[in-house]
Amino acid sequence: MNLWGGVDFGGTNIKLGLVTRQGRVISQTTLLTRQHPDPDTFVQGVASTLRSLARTQRAHLLAVGVGAPGLIDAERGRIHQLVNVPGGWRGIPLARLMEQTLGCPCAVDNDVNVVALGEWSFGAGRGTKHSVYVTLGTGVGGALVINGRLVRGMIGSAGEIGHTSIALTGPRCACGRRGCLEAFVSTQAILRRARRAIREGASVLRRLVAREGRLTPEVVARAAAAGDRLACQIWREVGVSLGRGIANVINLLNPERIIIGGGVANAWRFFAPSLHATLSVYAFEAPLRAVRVVRAQLNDRAGIIGGACLAWERE
Repeated sequence: MNLWGGVDFGGTNIKLGLVTRQGRVISQTTLLTRQHPDPDTFVQGVASTLRSLARTQRAHLLAVGVGAPGLIDAERGRIHQLVNVPGGWRGIPLARLMEQTLGCPCAVDNDVNVVALGEWSFGAGRGTKHSVYVTLGTGVGGALVINGRLVRGMIGSAGEIGHTSIALTGPRCACGRRGCLEAFVSTQAILRRARRAIREGASVLRRLVAREGRLTPEVVARAAAAGDRLACQIWREVGVSLGRGIANVINLLNPERIIIGGGVANAWRFFAPSLHATLSVYAFEAPLRAVRVVRAQLNDRAGIIGGACLAWERE
């Protein structure tokens, strides 16, 4: 049996697995990033694990694709810089190192690009020619598939919707600027609003935080589900901000599909109504009628499946 490897390299976990040409994950496992923090231990750990999975499946590993969090030169398979990952990762020719160790073609790209490939090929973007993927989490990332091809841009940084501006003023973004979409809809932006809501009397949210011992977007969503007025308002504001950012994308690119993924997307039912209402105000009528804005479908398998899609390109 011929299979392809997909690797989702994150700041906490390295998820990896074997995928069929039909996009089905046959086998997968997880490594801890802190145990593989530098290029040498990463390559050896990932290669050893993929070989073990292939032996268990009695499969031949044809090629491997890796999605990594940072600025990647996908054409050369080189990492310029990673985010949220310690170790000496600047200027690392990761694809070549993987190929030398595994003995098969390997490719590397930005993790959001890789997830977008997975969703476009086998998830919420399947069957489209023009799709935009937006991920909501610690940061806000994006990726573009135009005319059936991933658009990477001149240096591989295309699709940075999180750092498009939706306001002249506002909270400071992690990038140091003000007005970025990320500063309004990321995990930290939601938690900042939630802390203010607790001070202002969000009783259900306060009780949930006291019981759970922590504040997360999931807790804010549960408070909204229980009818907490201020928690519901947080999600309405997220939908409005996201709608402004996505309206710009619709007006600029006229896509068929916009796919919303990432951990914050689990609260879809709470922010989707205000998102769609805002789109009707800010997006041009004709391209808005032509687009569908939907949730991602592949969840935690997206990076593995997308890595396999990247491997097919490389192969």
